[in-house]
Amino acid sequence: MSPSLRIAMFNTDTLVPTDLLVAAASRCVPDLTIECTEYDIQKFEYPPSLVDVDVILVTGSASSSCDADEWIRRLDDYVRDVYKNHRHSLLREYGVCVEKDPKGYELGVKEIRLHGGFRKTLANGSAFSREIPDSLRVQMIHADHVVIPNPEALPQNWMLVGATDHCAVQGIYEPARIFMLQGHFEFNRFVNMGILKVFGLKWDPQMLQDGLDAVDADDDAEFAAELVLQFMLEKDGAEDATHRKVTGLLSPPLG
Repeated sequence: MSPSLRIAMFNTDTLVPTDLLVAAASRCVPDLTIECTEYDIQKFEYPPSLVDVDVILVTGSASSSCDADEWIRRLDDYVRDVYKNHRHSLLREYGVCVEKDPKGYELGVKEIRLHGGFRKTLANGSAFSREIPDSLRVQMIHADHVVIPNPEALPQNWMLVGATDHCAVQGIYEPARIFMLQGHFEFNRFVNMGILKVFGLKWDPQMLQDGLDAVDADDDAEFAAELVLQFMLEKDGAEDATHRKVTGLLSPPLG
């Protein structure tokens, strides 16, 4: 029987195409079938049941996780509930929060230095053989960042994905359960340029131009999609069919 992956895509703003994941699957797991159902989270659309869901994918958004909108609060509660019902809660109780970055926006293609523990653990748990490099170039457009008191504050098995010169927390990972990325592998240069031109309407012209220049660069989007696919296919040994994976893009619902 061919393997399948059933994704509930929680759209929090811009629709995220699944083309990159489908292409990654065709390269790495040719017989894998990906089924994706989309939900408009700003309109409070959620799956009636998670029985037929393997992965919850939370997209990026122009909104900040620090905003007080009701749909953001509801999403935060929902993700915490899905996770807590099957193991322990997310990271608020460990002093982890999301806040505005005092250094301002991180824009354009940036190189994420991947941590050795993340690289080794994801590779060991992979459903297919794939060497993970030391770094990954990904499109960025964010002014929030995740604050962790210290790496030891994270619960057992949780680890940092990597860091850039601007942002120390570029993702958080728990094997077979949680994978969150600060950057946007799903954005190409044309998409990110369009978004940046909207964001930067009132910016200093030089700041906007510097951002546009940084966006217009090559990235590793295809390989980033393969990493996400590796995570989605990880096995955690749990017999409970309701054990769900959560992967998030942009500011994750941690705080």
